[in-house]
Amino acid sequence: SLPVRSTLDEFTKELDELKALVDSIAPVNAALAQHQDSLVQRYVVVRRRFDYAAFAVALYASFEKFVEDLIAAYAQLESRRLHYMELPSKLRKQHLSRTAEMLSRGRIGEGRYVGLTEREVVKNLFECLSDFRPYTLNKAAVVAHDVNLRVDEIDKLFAAIGIEHVCGSVRRADALLKWYRKVKELDDVPQDGVPAQLIEERIKDLVERRNQIAHGGGNPTELPGVDHMSEAVGFIRAFAQSIFAKAVGSYLEAHHHAASAGRVELVQRQGDGPFKNGMVVVVEKPAQRLFVGQPVFVPVDSTGARWGRIQSLRVDDSDVLVVLPETVAPQGIGIGLDFKCPSGANLVALEADDDVVWSPRESANASAA
Repeated sequence: SLPVRSTLDEFTKELDELKALVDSIAPVNAALAQHQDSLVQRYVVVRRRFDYAAFAVALYASFEKFVEDLIAAYAQLESRRLHYMELPSKLRKQHLSRTAEMLSRGRIGEGRYVGLTEREVVKNLFECLSDFRPYTLNKAAVVAHDVNLRVDEIDKLFAAIGIEHVCGSVRRADALLKWYRKVKELDDVPQDGVPAQLIEERIKDLVERRNQIAHGGGNPTELPGVDHMSEAVGFIRAFAQSIFAKAVGSYLEAHHHAASAGRVELVQRQGDGPFKNGMVVVVEKPAQRLFVGQPVFVPVDSTGARWGRIQSLRVDDSDVLVVLPETVAPQGIGIGLDFKCPSGANLVALEADDDVVWSPRESANASAA
């Protein structure tokens, strides 16, 4: 299994830890402020500054690592599917020029290149250019960037792996729309998506606050409060989930395309649903077997993809665990999902798990059910 899914899992865990830190600031400071020792009381002011410094640096560092790891994992997946010369030209150019730069600077084995050797880096590049299969991309070259991850730089890195304008395309992604609706206290999500300027400003604010800390910090009276910090975590979580969904959508489209084996196309019956807020759809019976717990996804242009598992199957008002090719279903098959399926969209069921996207834990839970 390649570590695409784990990139989001690990980042989510780090965000949970940062949120716990933020939630602890007020009660801990309140307790310290009541301490009898005046030295401890004076420490409260210092602590506030260092709490925020740790938060700002850690949030950006975790976000940067998530973006780099996701891009590297996606590029690795593409290298398993395509010959080196079939990779996007932007990726090949980035890989070649950045590998040459790594070698010319003579810093391999230091800093972000620790653990690498010149022999390994040169060997990987030689095998790529010689059309060896399999070949290994130099990860450090794939994710290399000279400036902080503002919107333009994020777009540039994802464009190299074939995902264009990612920051603009996620404006209508599920996670960002849900976050925006909650923060703005809206009844409905905006049809035109989260404003591009808001996304750009939020990312810019994250970068600039991190840089401010790295180059001298700020006065305690100028530091943002707990609410601002919690909101920053919420936005970055939603943004990360959105670009992850976009990457997963690109992966599923490339690796499970219409002509591939192990793919079951499920066509929604016209005028028949979806029901229960899109969580139940009625489809024409396919020629292949369907079963509860089966991995399924739907491509969504604005989101990238929604994916999960079949939660229930219904034929002629009866719940079943399996639908076989010989099953008679003139009224179609009702499928319960764990995600919303847009009206008219074609679902894709896979005959076996793709462990790039579906975790074994989810599979075990589905089997137990």
